[in-house]
Amino acid sequence: MSGRDRVFVDANELFPFSVMDLVLSLAEDLLIDFVWTDELLDEWERVIVREGKRTPETARSVSAAIRRFFVTTQIDPTTYRDRVQDVPGRDPDDRVHAAACAFGGATVLLTRNRRDFPGDFLTEHDVTVSSADDYLTGLLRRRPMAFLDVVGRLASEKQRPPVAPCDLAAGLGRGGAPRLSASLRRRLGCL
Repeated sequence: MSGRDRVFVDANELFPFSVMDLVLSLAEDLLIDFVWTDELLDEWERVIVREGKRTPETARSVSAAIRRFFVTTQIDPTTYRDRVQDVPGRDPDDRVHAAACAFGGATVLLTRNRRDFPGDFLTEHDVTVSSADDYLTGLLRRRPMAFLDVVGRLASEKQRPPVAPCDLAAGLGRGGAPRLSASLRRRLGCL
């Protein structure tokens, strides 16, 4: 084990793309381990296409890139698929995600729908449930220099159109992470 948080991100936190892009960049730079399942990426593709944010082809290409780049952090389906029935809850997708987290070694589950995830059940399996905004704001507080380096690198990679770190921080606020956006903007001197 790396000692880093093993972060599973519910599909509702993976779009708009700004939060997903940051989470994947934090994993690339080894601040966290991004853990995932085929069910998660399949759900993300369905939702992002249904919402008109990506074409089926571009959604598949993003999922394929994640599968290739993060191949070592896929949660082994044999650790959770036959245990989904042990997970309380009504939503079938959320029960699969909770089972993957509980039995697949995730330490953090990021979601905007805490009520859809069995908090007591996940706590018993040492999984912390948080919003991406709260978790990422806390990570920025714990690892400010490394986090700011990731934001700088991510902004510098954006060429069409070019994006400054302050613009990237503002986009995170529009993408559902207002506390993180405000903290980043303060640290970057954007305010």
